[in-house]
Amino acid sequence: MRAHVMTLANSIIGVSILAMPFCYKECGIILSTLLLVLSNLMSRASCHFLLKSAIKSRTRDFEFLAFHLFGKIGKVTVELSIILFLMGTCIAFFVVMGDLGPQIIGDMLNIKNTTALRPSIMIGLAAFVVLPLGLLRDVNSLNTICTAAIIFYACLVFKIFVEAFDKLFSSVWVSEIYFWKPVGLFQCLPIFSMSLFCQTQLFDIFETITNESLDKLNAIIRSSMNMCTSVYISVGILGYIAYYESALTGNILTSFSQCLSSDIIKIGFVMSIAVSFPLVIFPCRSSIYSLLATKDYVLVSGGRQHIAETPFKCITFFIVLFSLVTGLLMPNIEVVLGLIGSTIGVMINVMFPSMFLVRVANKSPKERFWARFIFFVGIFIMVMGTSANLYAIHQTFSSVKTVHREVETLDLKPMPTQHGIINPKLRTSEEIRVEPPIPVEPVAKSNSEIKEEKLLKVDSGNTISKDAINKEDEELEKRPEIELLEKLKSHENEEKKILAESKQILEELKGARQVQLEKNKKKTVNNVKELKLNNKQKDKKNDTSLDEKKNQLVKDKMPLPLVLKEANKPNKKKIEVNRDKRDLTSTVESNNEEKEENCNKNEKVENKDFTKDKNIDNKNIIENVSVTN
Repeated sequence: MRAHVMTLANSIIGVSILAMPFCYKECGIILSTLLLVLSNLMSRASCHFLLKSAIKSRTRDFEFLAFHLFGKIGKVTVELSIILFLMGTCIAFFVVMGDLGPQIIGDMLNIKNTTALRPSIMIGLAAFVVLPLGLLRDVNSLNTICTAAIIFYACLVFKIFVEAFDKLFSSVWVSEIYFWKPVGLFQCLPIFSMSLFCQTQLFDIFETITNESLDKLNAIIRSSMNMCTSVYISVGILGYIAYYESALTGNILTSFSQCLSSDIIKIGFVMSIAVSFPLVIFPCRSSIYSLLATKDYVLVSGGRQHIAETPFKCITFFIVLFSLVTGLLMPNIEVVLGLIGSTIGVMINVMFPSMFLVRVANKSPKERFWARFIFFVGIFIMVMGTSANLYAIHQTFSSVKTVHREVETLDLKPMPTQHGIINPKLRTSEEIRVEPPIPVEPVAKSNSEIKEEKLLKVDSGNTISKDAINKEDEELEKRPEIELLEKLKSHENEEKKILAESKQILEELKGARQVQLEKNKKKTVNNVKELKLNNKQKDKKNDTSLDEKKNQLVKDKMPLPLVLKEANKPNKKKIEVNRDKRDLTSTVESNNEEKEENCNKNEKVENKDFTKDKNIDNKNIIENVSVTN
């Protein structure tokens, strides 16, 4: 069960995986994922139609199923369509290997990419990988190789994830990429739909399964389709996020960063294509044999066709040789292969299975309805794919025509060199101003650079002896200019270090200055509070001084002459003394009242002056605080 899933998945995944990031860029992430899911459902339905019609017809071959339902004409059309489609696939595989192989091997082994490298790589892969695997009769012998190929595709997904890791978690790509872009729908729908086709390989993969039910076969197809769809979606999304800033093409391998892991992935992809060749050769070989065997058909194992040993080897050798020679002679055959895939490929993989089920399912109207619906969807995809390929051909031819027109419009006539022709505007030699040449500063080269140039000259074939080069090197080492250059370089490095240290010191000073400013702000606030407290204490002291003055005035109520008179008088009577005291008190009180009035006036004037001075001091303090802030 798992082996069949891996083999079928390897037959599905092909060169179209390289174009997934480009399709996601043209259609957007959501629309592309939706198209892949719909293509998955369409391809699964087509496989179901093909298997159900084969089970009802009791055949295990695509060609004989067409012969059973549509006669000899149906059989011949199906055979020719399968041969053209699968031969085009083989040629495309060789072209891809020829394009990728020289670049990878040239970079890894430091070999120049000459014209002989491409054909040698293609011939080597055809002789040592494709032909031995194509001569196998049992597809189950490829199970381990197909499993290894699927593991490689998982490594490809991991490589693209590593390339997109830095951008994936930065959230910048969310505003830069497209999620829904219907403009590229007509261009990318044929690629999405044809990327999951495997109908021609079903009978060869399921050849060893004898008594399995239709549900189990559909389960194998469903698991392999879901696996391939998940690989396509992951490669498309991660590749789009990783390389959305660059110009994405139909080959994601050209966008990889140059490192050892990228080269390993490229080599693994070339080998996976080479391993996928037998899965294409098997149905192509059976179609060619059934087309050539016009006599009675020999059927074995419940409807499968048996091929003898000599025709088996000859047809296999012919398929490999023809596709190899075509890929070598016509490297730019992609447009023709695209037309074949968009027309014949859709006919074989979508339209013919739907027609088979419509012919077989007489008692199930629902299945017939869905078969007809898938048939018209196939027609729509065929028209869209063909128009897209024709538009690409038209663009290539129009660009070539424009280049030819531009070349024709260029006047390449030589300028006249007659001595008699004189420009009338330039009457005298004084009017002609000849600008002096721009001076160019000489570039002083180091010893290492001069040595490398000389070694390159020796390697290129110039007749210079190595002894002479060594003598010149010794003389160059003695030159004072080189020592000065080295000293200048050391001084430059020291200056850079000093600049870096000065920057650090400036940053530290800035930080210390900010700390001091914050401390000064706090000090000003504390000073304001202290000033307020001092003013309050001064007010209290002034009040106490005024009270003391009043007490002194009361103490000085009796004037000195009156006191002396009273002291010098002889003994008087009590009545007289009391009378004199009353008179004295009345006079003293009157004098005291006048003095108190004068004191109150003086106090009011002093208070007014004090309040003015106090307000002025407070204003000055507030202004200083605001300036410091």
